[in-house]
Amino acid sequence: MTDRVAEIWVADWVRALDEVGDDPDVQRTVARLLGFGAADLMPAPRPNQPPCPAATVPSTDAPPLAPPARLPGDTGIPLEPPPPRTDQAAPGGAASLPDLPVLEPVGHDAPDVNDWALVRSLDEVTERHLRARPPLEPLLTTRSSAAILSAALTTPVRDDGEPDIEALVDFFARGIPPTRLPRAPRPTLRFGVQVLVDLGDSMQPYRRDQQELVRQITGLVGAELTQIRYFADAPVRGAGPGGRRTWRPYRTPSQGTRVLVVSDLGVGGPLLHPRRASVAEWYDVLDEIVRAGCTALALVPYPVDRVPTELTRLLSALTWDRTTTVSTVAALVGRRP
Repeated sequence: MTDRVAEIWVADWVRALDEVGDDPDVQRTVARLLGFGAADLMPAPRPNQPPCPAATVPSTDAPPLAPPARLPGDTGIPLEPPPPRTDQAAPGGAASLPDLPVLEPVGHDAPDVNDWALVRSLDEVTERHLRARPPLEPLLTTRSSAAILSAALTTPVRDDGEPDIEALVDFFARGIPPTRLPRAPRPTLRFGVQVLVDLGDSMQPYRRDQQELVRQITGLVGAELTQIRYFADAPVRGAGPGGRRTWRPYRTPSQGTRVLVVSDLGVGGPLLHPRRASVAEWYDVLDEIVRAGCTALALVPYPVDRVPTELTRLLSALTWDRTTTVSTVAALVGRRP
């Protein structure tokens, strides 16, 4: 076929040849009009018929032929030429094959046969397996959790520790008689701690960690000096030591008490949750704690850089995971009075 896209089928060309007769010139003309090459598609001469003369080249001055009419059902998509045949017989009758590389045999060992009778079968799933709770892996490292909590909950008290030798030397060097014995600050738990535990939907994955944390704090500080207050999302909506029906408006502890907030501070959970705590709610709570003369520390199960800056000005935020160490807590708490 020529480069021109044929829009008429071969059957139409054969039907046209039957109509025009046996004149080779007319047949070539019809073939060109229908878009077929005359040299390749002309039928072989019939018996007792002279061969067809060579096709004449049409004049270039002739006006271009109009494209043949498109038949019904023709999509107009150009027909792709058929792929070249590779199975043609080579000279001499033998089929020509491509030169393929000769593959060398590769030795391999037979796979080992597993004797499944020697393999221990898994236990059958029973009601005990379905109801059993997996062992708890706390967010704080077990071997250092007590030291971490102690560093986080202690409050430094000035003039309550050992005599401050450096302060005494400074007084004597300047010739100033001290009116009282200066003492070094000493961390203490005697002021107690108030633990605010968030029971909102966003903290549900950490419920067992919260329970374990409350148990450790109570054993470390003492039940008499530990106040546990539960709330949901934000303490301004109500808090209390028992169930939700007993919750009342939040009240700050006495002056000097450390307040430990176990919450995500509204940065976790679905963004469009209807009960999601706002920054304004937490700001009001923390501002009330600071005005009461207390210090606040938050254990957040997320990176602390997600906590809004408005809140970090009022409390110390600590990431609640296994990367937390005693030195991290001491450095964070030591920056605040």
